[in-house]
Amino acid sequence: MVNKISVIIPVYNVENYLDRCINSIINQTYQNFEIILVNDGSSDNSGHICDNYKIQDTRVIVMHKQNEGSSCARNAGLDIASGDYISFVDSDDYINESMLEIMITNLTKFNLDVVEINPTSNNVDLNLNYNFEIQDKVSMMKRIIQNTAFSVWRRMYKTSLINDLRFIPKIIHQDVFFTIDVLDKIDQIGYINQQLYHYNTDNVSIIRSKYSLEKIKIGIKATEYICNNITHLPELNLTKKNYVTNYYTDHYFLLSRNTDIDPNRIFRKKIRKAIGESVSLKNYTLRSVMVITLPLVIMEYISHIYSKLISRS
Repeated sequence: MVNKISVIIPVYNVENYLDRCINSIINQTYQNFEIILVNDGSSDNSGHICDNYKIQDTRVIVMHKQNEGSSCARNAGLDIASGDYISFVDSDDYINESMLEIMITNLTKFNLDVVEINPTSNNVDLNLNYNFEIQDKVSMMKRIIQNTAFSVWRRMYKTSLINDLRFIPKIIHQDVFFTIDVLDKIDQIGYINQQLYHYNTDNVSIIRSKYSLEKIKIGIKATEYICNNITHLPELNLTKKNYVTNYYTDHYFLLSRNTDIDPNRIFRKKIRKAIGESVSLKNYTLRSVMVITLPLVIMEYISHIYSKLISRS
């Protein structure tokens, strides 16, 4: 059969969510798919759950590997995928029963390489009205950057488009690099303004874990990667400056609150300089103005007081 979809799911210690995730795919209205479960060295019952589904459904493929992180697990899935299209689902999330059908229908009908949908968090309805549009390169880049919509599970991809792409091993924010690489290869995208992916906010992941040196290092690297890959699109100059201003301002406040991560203020000086070059009358906020005008020691004091107030509330 043509138009087969490979659904790649990295699995790590998600025994409480895995059944829900897999069943949401098995029960799709579109049935021409394979499910690739990559058990990334789980220490709970996740591996056994994967094996049980493999026994029950011939479309389920299970790979067991040592723990290396979701980047490597996704790459392992890509290496063995046999579908004409690729979709990613995180194992603690689940999808609407018609998601695959809606996405593949629009992909094939309009001869697109990529289509994108919206998520919903724990069944919270954001009241997005369904519509479909084909966006050009500038429009899609602007929307994705403005909304920080880099997660790869938002999109379905033609396999031939991403055959030569892989995720960077063992880093956070891997989706940013992969998504920018994909967008660089296409001139248009199909955008389905409908919430079809259920994003789980209960399970704590590395992205939502404690602030760390790794987060700021990779955060800066990812931001620079975004900026460097849109320099040829002058229409996105303001979008780029807005992103740098807002994203780096958040990091600056976090670093001022977690001074042990940046004791010599090296990272704060770096991102403060970048904010100063990006902020303007068109995109300034009170927080960004504070960053570029107040001395570092004053920002540390303000952040310290703010943390105390938050901890008491």
